[in-house]
Amino acid sequence: MRAYLFITILAVVPLLSSCGGSGQDSSETETADKPALSRDSMRLLYQQFYAARTDSMPAYQPRGEGHLYPVDEAPLDTVFYVFREQLRRAVHNRDVFALLDATAKDISISFGEENGFAKFVNTWSLDSKQPDTLEVWGILEQILDGGGTFTDGRKNFEAPYVASTWPEKYDAFDYGAITGAGVRLRAQPNLNSRILETISHNIVLVLSEDQNQEIDGESYPWIQVETLGGVQGYVWGKFIGYPVGYRAGFRRQDNDEWRMAYLVTGD
Repeated sequence: MRAYLFITILAVVPLLSSCGGSGQDSSETETADKPALSRDSMRLLYQQFYAARTDSMPAYQPRGEGHLYPVDEAPLDTVFYVFREQLRRAVHNRDVFALLDATAKDISISFGEENGFAKFVNTWSLDSKQPDTLEVWGILEQILDGGGTFTDGRKNFEAPYVASTWPEKYDAFDYGAITGAGVRLRAQPNLNSRILETISHNIVLVLSEDQNQEIDGESYPWIQVETLGGVQGYVWGKFIGYPVGYRAGFRRQDNDEWRMAYLVTGD
């Protein structure tokens, strides 16, 4: 199987993300295959990625009762930010080998016992002869575009922010968060329906899922929700995030490089 070919290749191919620890001398993270980027090179990459942002989130999350505002702490750590932006580029390019290089060998893909690198490859059909068509790309794009936060002294990063900062007072299986500003809450699941109100980053009760609709080349279902103020209506699915939806965690390795440690959904 090609999955085992991938595993064999990855045992000898240098890692994609040449990430040394923040503030570490490059010699401390040098490997026999490929030397780590120097601090100056890492800083330059960081500046290039940061300058190229088109839809940035604040690095600190405002608080507001009944709301969940976006936050992306990734830019606070130079090395992780470069790693994540390289991974985003790999996902955009549908680069299977780069994705696997950025994945931990003990990656978790479920809350059961069947995890690990080979299971990750098989689950997402990464040994496919048509890798451009894989479902995992769209899932990872949404996750990597969704901000996130560090934990454990910046040794771990969880994305998206809807999962990593979800307030415990709201049941994660019943509620979701509006991920945009000025999102239209409509009376019916279509663009011609009456606008009941516009909502921004509200936490909402999720009632049901309706038919998909394609808008500007993107297809999402209409979601029936109820605001905390009791107004029921529909929002297009692109603008709602779920705390138990697909989410990923990234872990700083002992050599200070970053890897994707889990990609899961549910609880």
